Amino acid sequence: KYYEQFANIKDPVKRIYAAMIKKLDDDVGRLMNHVDSLGLSENTIIVFLSDNGGAVYNGTTDNAPYRGGKLTNFEGGIKIPFMMKWKGKINAGTVFTQPVISLDIFATIASVIGIDLPTDRKFDGVNLIPFANGKNKSAPHETLFWRSDFNKAVRKGDWKLIVNEYDNFNQLYNIKTDSIEKHNLYLQKPDVANELQHDLDNWESELIKPLWPRVVNYVYKDDEGKYVFAF
Repeated sequence: KYYEQFANIKDPVKRIYAAMIKKLDDDVGRLMNHVDSLGLSENTIIVFLSDNGGAVYNGTTDNAPYRGGKLTNFEGGIKIPFMMKWKGKINAGTVFTQPVISLDIFATIASVIGIDLPTDRKFDGVNLIPFANGKNKSAPHETLFWRSDFNKAVRKGDWKLIVNEYDNFNQLYNIKTDSIEKHNLYLQKPDVANELQHDLDNWESELIKPLWPRVVNYVYKDDEGKYVFAF
């Protein structure tokens, strides 16, 4: 019945995808209504997000104007929808523009319900509620990191460094002025690139070897070039 609602979409792959999204949307609505009917809205945090940017490689989505998508470290791959609802604690319509990450969900829930986390390890996430309700005006994170085998990235403030050890290329972008990542400033800003590389190296030194093996090398192409990403 959902497929039939999108007869205007001629591409069958995109039509199926649109139907799946509509079904998801309806089911999220059913869930929200059920929480309301139980009188639990003021005692429930609802978080809705994607795990990555749209999968451009199967023809279902387009992350324009951002480059790339799922499996890449471009903004099209890591910039995602992220919404939270908590009646009476987060004002409706609030827009928060500082970078956050899915790891923050664990820290947020743990803090809200008052769990004492183990002290023998470091947790990457932060409690987002003070930021979402406007009590904390600062940025939740100074630096964010990503790693998938030979693909790595770090964002610090407005700067983002992408490191690809497979192709041996590095790309540096100012996300504030160039969110679509068209102007690689790696050679023009060596001090910034070196600082972010140092931060990335320090972060990696604290990590164990990845337990999720690389299955295949994904080749992403656009007007700027051809890039290999790990999957």
